[in-house]
Amino acid sequence: MSVKKIFIIIFLYINAIAFAQNELHKKVADIFMKDFNNSDFEQIYQTFSPEMKELRTKEHHLAFLAKVKKSQGNLLFLELSDYLENSGKTRGNYNGSFQFGNAFIRITNNPKGEIIGLYIKKNTLL
Repeated sequence: MSVKKIFIIIFLYINAIAFAQNELHKKVADIFMKDFNNSDFEQIYQTFSPEMKELRTKEHHLAFLAKVKKSQGNLLFLELSDYLENSGKTRGNYNGSFQFGNAFIRITNNPKGEIIGLYIKKNTLL
């Protein structure tokens, strides 16, 4: 087998692995957007990993999401600006377009599809 064919096979294999994980991350981001727009903050909270739930109280997480929704409105779309995969964890940095402005959104999830990190920032952390 030629070096060129080996390189192509390796390239396709790496892309297939990244694509599969990227699909999981895309699903997490899509569900987050749907639930956010439906003001179903409880459902978003249920997608958090146990460790994420322990970082702050449930009330804190729900109040934070409600504050973002009240000040920014619905999330119109997420534009992926950066994507990183490490040890089964995925992190997507997004330019989020809301009804009332734009914000940086970072969603990190574990291999189970649970959110292990969520940051939303518009000039200052909300």
